[in-house]
Amino acid sequence: MSENNYPEAKLWDMIEDIRVAMLTTKRGELLESRPMSAYVDLSEHCLWFITALDSGKTDEIGEGEAVNLAFVDKDDQNYISLTGHARVVRDVAKQKQLWNAFAEAWMPEGPEGPNVGLIRVDPIEATYWDAPSSRVVMAWKIAKANVTQTPPNAGEVRKVGLG
Repeated sequence: MSENNYPEAKLWDMIEDIRVAMLTTKRGELLESRPMSAYVDLSEHCLWFITALDSGKTDEIGEGEAVNLAFVDKDDQNYISLTGHARVVRDVAKQKQLWNAFAEAWMPEGPEGPNVGLIRVDPIEATYWDAPSSRVVMAWKIAKANVTQTPPNAGEVRKVGLG
């Protein structure tokens, strides 16, 4: 991968590895988050989520609303905050392509069910934090920082423009 593509390629790899995001939408004046399984689509430069069409999040998203996706891998100390525009889509072919046992457990009517749809998120930008250490090593770095009064090296932090 070229140096110019490194941050974006690394971001997509991290998302694929973590897979579950907290999808945050706006509900009136409040924010609401819920866990969702993300499917990376590099060919369309977007993320897909299988959803029930009658859920509150689909009303909150509507057509092109801003959302945030937060990905956390606490074991590897990797974190992502991604901002994008979301829209609700009904595409049975895409639903069949993404369908899996996890989706089936939540929506037993299958990918062609009348209440099954997708959320498409077109990313605008993301920030990732990639700590090169395990939790044990990071705890040692924090203890050392407290003794030396020098902040620890928390790893790579990158803001990636996507839109």
